[in-house]
Amino acid sequence: MGDQNTVDRAASGLGSTMVRAGELLKRVRKDFGHAHEPKRRLLTAVVAMFAAAMATGLLVFRWGEAGALDYAELPTRDLRVNLLETNEARDPDIMIINIDEGALAYGDSWSDTGNETAATERFAWPWPRHVHNKIIRYCREGGARAIVFDLTFKETGPNTNQVLLDREVGGKLTRVWTFDKAGDDLFALEATARDDVALALVLGGTDRGREVRDNLLPKYARPVEGPGAEQLLLEEGARYAPYRSAEVPFAALMDGWPSIVEEGRRGDEKAERKLAGLRKKVNNDEFMLSSTRYRSILPLTEPTERHGVAALGVVTGFNDVDSVQRRFDVVATYDGNTYLCLPLEVWRIYVLSFAREALADPARRARFAERFEGLAVTDKGLEYDGAVYDLANKLQDVPLKVDGRTAHYLGRSMPLDETGRVELRYRNFLPIDDNLDWAYMTEAQREAVRGHNPDGELFAIYPQVSAADILRDWDMINENRYKANETARLNIRRDELNDELKNAGEDEREALETELADVRMRLSAVEAQPVRELALGKPGEMVKDKVVLISSTASVLIDRHRTPLAPNTPGTWVLATYFDNLKSNDFMHSLPRWFDWLLAIGLAVLTVAAVLYSGRLRNGLVLTLLLGVLVIVACWAAFSQQLWFPLMAPLVGLVAGFSNGALAKALTEGHQRRQREHFARQYMGKELVDHVINNPASLKLGGENRPMTMYFSDVAGFTTVTETLGPNNPERLVELLNIYLERMTDLMLGTGGVIDKYIGDAIMCFWGAPMAQEDHAIRACRGALDCRAELQRMQPLFADAVRGIAPQLIKPDGSVLYARAGINSGIVTVGNMGSSKRFAYTVMGDAVNLAARLEPQCKSYGTDILIGEKTEELVRSEFTLRRIDLMVVKGKTQPVQVFELMGDKNVPQFVKDLLEHFEMGIDLFRDRQFQAALEAFKNAEHHEAVTDEDALNPSRLYIERCEAYLKEPPPPEWNGVVVKTSK
Repeated sequence: MGDQNTVDRAASGLGSTMVRAGELLKRVRKDFGHAHEPKRRLLTAVVAMFAAAMATGLLVFRWGEAGALDYAELPTRDLRVNLLETNEARDPDIMIINIDEGALAYGDSWSDTGNETAATERFAWPWPRHVHNKIIRYCREGGARAIVFDLTFKETGPNTNQVLLDREVGGKLTRVWTFDKAGDDLFALEATARDDVALALVLGGTDRGREVRDNLLPKYARPVEGPGAEQLLLEEGARYAPYRSAEVPFAALMDGWPSIVEEGRRGDEKAERKLAGLRKKVNNDEFMLSSTRYRSILPLTEPTERHGVAALGVVTGFNDVDSVQRRFDVVATYDGNTYLCLPLEVWRIYVLSFAREALADPARRARFAERFEGLAVTDKGLEYDGAVYDLANKLQDVPLKVDGRTAHYLGRSMPLDETGRVELRYRNFLPIDDNLDWAYMTEAQREAVRGHNPDGELFAIYPQVSAADILRDWDMINENRYKANETARLNIRRDELNDELKNAGEDEREALETELADVRMRLSAVEAQPVRELALGKPGEMVKDKVVLISSTASVLIDRHRTPLAPNTPGTWVLATYFDNLKSNDFMHSLPRWFDWLLAIGLAVLTVAAVLYSGRLRNGLVLTLLLGVLVIVACWAAFSQQLWFPLMAPLVGLVAGFSNGALAKALTEGHQRRQREHFARQYMGKELVDHVINNPASLKLGGENRPMTMYFSDVAGFTTVTETLGPNNPERLVELLNIYLERMTDLMLGTGGVIDKYIGDAIMCFWGAPMAQEDHAIRACRGALDCRAELQRMQPLFADAVRGIAPQLIKPDGSVLYARAGINSGIVTVGNMGSSKRFAYTVMGDAVNLAARLEPQCKSYGTDILIGEKTEELVRSEFTLRRIDLMVVKGKTQPVQVFELMGDKNVPQFVKDLLEHFEMGIDLFRDRQFQAALEAFKNAEHHEAVTDEDALNPSRLYIERCEAYLKEPPPPEWNGVVVKTSK
């Protein structure tokens, strides 16, 4: 029994006694068990697998540049980053200087009590460009390897460059060069003096006329080579085709020639000497030396050669289909040239800085080779990929090599996606105590930071500081130096004046004493100035060997991007992440699209097989296991192998496979189950089958006592029908019986009855189990009356069926089949009875036996339906009943009242008259007034439904009894009870 389902067990345990249990099971399996046959099961599996594979393939297939699945897959990657990525993998040599609201308050003069200058003294944005000199000089003094401005320096305005002014000199109006308005030139001279400054190139700006800077831009184009170069450039060309303009930095940054000596750009040999003279004048300008605004940018850095900034890289990026930036280009095409992205240009000058040190000091070359795998420095230059590159060319001639879907540049390999871009691995947010300024904060300041960041993380992924702190510290450093230098100079001068006074004549003494007094006064003033404290410590502690990115994060300046981390991520973070991935060699990469497709289809097919060939519990376990493995693999692959293992494509495969498998199983086994249930209900009734299905525990041996009503019926004279039709027309006999049983069964089941068994033409049915029914007796009587009425209606059908082959079966009134029924109620035992291999859900008890005895007694009284006294008590208010007799059935000693079920309460008048006379006769008969009873029964007989001379009815039976007792009275102990000696 353990291998059978509920319906199997119901069919095997509740079958009719007319059909042996083994035969019933064979019939069930033969007729309705084909869904479990191996061949049919295999065919079902193949069809379901094919359907699942087709559905999965269509859903996963990319019907264009981006498939619908991308909109679901990409957010799962963001979720993995936010939940599982940490900040531990970030490169420690990256820091960001933010031009924030505090930095915008900078005005080149800081009070001793605060960092902000008065609003009237602040510079408008864009700052005078010489302000950036301070950041550059701070970073250079601290030993930064690269200084990256995520700014374009394309703006113009009053604070950028106003070199020539009209001034009156010697009574004449002339044009002069003013240092305090030469911000652009001062910045250009500083930024181009060393090979460590990188600037941003934005493609797609506002259309404008061609300028000098546009002609200088091709100097920053870089070579792209390799077997995959052509394909990559085609992809990039298509992507950047709409961009016909660029936000190029002003010309002085592109070639190092400030506007005051533009003639140098045209090859004027005097330009360099002129520039050297101007630099000397600037370095010794008393106004600039006395002003905090300029003093910290002097003396101007002396360049080794005239050139533009060290690097210029593209920062234009493209978002994914859901407007999130997860990828970045390696190159961009513009105006017929190819330009590297900014992080690659920064990598070049980063490598260049270490390579130059290794070239100058051979002892550092081994360390260089360890730091930069695949690169080596020799006396000839940098060895890379079988070629040697002269460092004098600043590695600008090193090509980006593309091999298939991998780009190689200066020892780093970058996996490219199908669009030719790299996939960035974002770090998560930075713990607050990892930021650069944490060590220099007071405890009160730290508490304030914790209050604003209760989760212990900053809105930052790399250490960052405010440009305000950098600018202030650089001013304070130079103020402290100025004080020290000025104090030393004044002390020397004071000592010189004292020595001169010793040997001076009277005519010189007065002048020397006046100067000495002035020096002493100035010395006192200088010494009175406090030593300025630094907010961030020494520059070397902050930026040593770092790549410093300058970002504009003030609300009016910020360049915001949607990234996996946040919808308002500063663009500089994206560039920093790119450089970090490049330096750490841990770009993300995705599996080929065809792999997603095949994986999804494979999982769909596997899931269909699992669903079809395992039980329901195992189905759930298999699906849960596959989902768990999928998530674990996806998370492990992302942060251990830098691989975006797909989630949604296999999930679609799992869902499609599970859905198709479940549907196939439902269509096959569900159809099979319904057929078996239908088959079982033909023997057991819907209620019993449903009860067994919903309560499998009931399929065990055992029972219970409960009040119920039992019904037994039999076809009168069916033996004659069998003997007449059986020998020559067995099919018609079976057809006749089946029609009768089907209609009677439907009516009984319709009242909630349960067919216990068929015994030939006999039917046994009960009410009140397996579900309790308070009105079980009423239901039984209603069903019995319905069966009597339906049988009367069907008589013409039966007559037509036998008229041609056995007309003798048709009675004078046109009927063929006539049925009698017995009904009784009482406490009986109901449940599964039999052996562990074969049992039946049935009833037993005295009330059952009495119901079985009442059915054959109908013949003795000429009635259709007899009911016991217990049933009469339960239904007397609902139906018209007639007392029939007080009898002792065979096998019993106690008499019971027996009643005839005549119909509903609403009966014709002749029935009421019949009952009136019959009830009077019964009372007189039991009172031994047989003569009076005889008259009453004769009056009742006139109203009987059956009045044929040869037919029996209850009135005629009692007439015969009265006449007999009038001839021979019963003994004194007679009490009207009739003892039956046969069933």
